[in-house]
Order: sequence, then structure tokens, then C-alpha cells
Amino acid sequence: MIFRRSFSRSAIAFALLVLPLLGCPKSPSPSTPPQQQDPDEAPSLGPGQSGSFDYYVLSLSWSPQFCSSRKFPPSDQQCGDGRRFGFVVHGLWPQYEKGYPESCATTFQLAPPTVEKALQMMPSQKLIEHEWQKHGTCSGLSAEQYFGQVETVYAGLVIPEPYRQPTAPVVTSLPELKQRFIEANPRLVDSSITAQCSGAYLREVRICLRKDLSPMPCTQFVRDSCKAPEVQLRPLR
Repeated sequence: MIFRRSFSRSAIAFALLVLPLLGCPKSPSPSTPPQQQDPDEAPSLGPGQSGSFDYYVLSLSWSPQFCSSRKFPPSDQQCGDGRRFGFVVHGLWPQYEKGYPESCATTFQLAPPTVEKALQMMPSQKLIEHEWQKHGTCSGLSAEQYFGQVETVYAGLVIPEPYRQPTAPVVTSLPELKQRFIEANPRLVDSSITAQCSGAYLREVRICLRKDLSPMPCTQFVRDSCKAPEVQLRPLR
């Protein structure tokens, strides 16, 4: 088949005007969650039956990295003046083998005393409210019970000494990072820990747990995202 190569000037002008627009990315949503969570390997499957899930993922956020992501007011609970947090709980997420539920229907409510207690491990009221609404409601537990589970896991986890209160940048590698967590927490195994990075900077450590909160190997949908040979931890502010 032979195509004609002649086009009218008006057709060419229209093409030059429209074609660049086809490749333009969509503008990002102006709303940002209280604790930025990059897209997971495991997709959200929307609201499910509360309490019906396969396992948990404990997500520990490296607070200095989160606080460097944008400007925060001096009064911010997590990133304001004088706030010096290292690893804090981002969330305890009910997961399916493939994907995860979110924003499940529940009759339980989040009460102020529960928020106040949770601030000891999750230093942001907005984050606590966000995590309860998105993930806690799918646990099948009351808010008090759910954050009690978070407290139990966090209290039983030993943060390796080099990552507790660093006043200078820490440079490590993904294998070394995992090994230090295993040495400090002998029940963990390499396959139960994953790390997420923004470039070379550590953003989160995630640990896969059974419903009884014992460590388990992560599924293929919970995986490492640190690609650089070195992993860097920003110092406490």
C-alpha cells in the first residue's frame, strides 16, 4: 500500500500543536498524606472485610529522611524545632498474599486517649489518624487493640546501636543494614526484612509478621527498593 505524503498546511499546524500535549504527564495531586508512602509493589484492593487478611507489615520510617522531604512548620509534632526522632512507626499494615485492603468498614472509633498513647511511637496525630483510617480499620480490632499491637511490636524490637541517635551521616549497605537488625533481633531472618530508599537515602525498613506478630518471610510483593550500592541514613536533626 502506498501512502500519500502531501498534507495541508492546516493539518501540519494542528499536529504540531496537539502532539506535544499527548506526552505531557498529569499534574501531581496537591494533597500529600501525613507520612509519604511511595507506591507499594502490592496493590491496594480497596475495602475488604475487616479482620480478613493474611499477615502484617510493620513499617518503620527513618524520620530524618521524611523530615527532609519538604518544609515543616516549627511546631510540627514530628519535624518541628527540637524534634529529634530516628526510627518511628509509620504503620502496621494488614496484607493479603497479593495486595492489601484499606479503609475497611468498622464500628470502632479512634479515641483521644489512644492517640495520646500512640504518639510515643508515632509522633504525629495526623499520621495516627491516617493509619487507623487506612490500615487499622482492616485489622478487625478496636483502635485501642490495634495500637496496642503496634506498641507490642515496637517495644519488642531492638534498633541496632548505629541507627539509634546518629549525629553524623551513616553510610552502610543493604546487606549490612539487614544483618545489624538480625544481630539485634535474633528472631528475624534476612527474608523478613526489606528496605526502601529514596535514591541512596534510607526511607523505611519493613518487617513481615504473622498475625501472632512473629516474624515471617516477606512475599514477593514486599521487596527491597534500595538500588544504590551504598545506603545512607541522614543524621538526626
